[in-house]
Amino acid sequence: GIAGIAELTLMWVDETYRGLGHGRKLLEAFVAEAAARGSLRIWVSTHDFQAPGLYEKAGFERIAELTGWPEGHSNIILCKTI
Repeated sequence: GIAGIAELTLMWVDETYRGLGHGRKLLEAFVAEAAARGSLRIWVSTHDFQAPGLYEKAGFERIAELTGWPEGHSNIILCKTI
């Protein structure tokens, strides 16, 4: 990978357990581990129907939004400087 950059490629919480803070806790653990390994930035992509709000509440900023991917939705790219 690129020095100083971490990428969260996939995080999934089963629908049964959503809304209970598990996603937030997993994200916090990932950010802490990335920082401990010397990362300066974290990149993540999500779809508009998934969890962009989770990342934004955690301090990630929208960098790009690709419409029509998947059809009828958007793929959102977010970044956080740590």
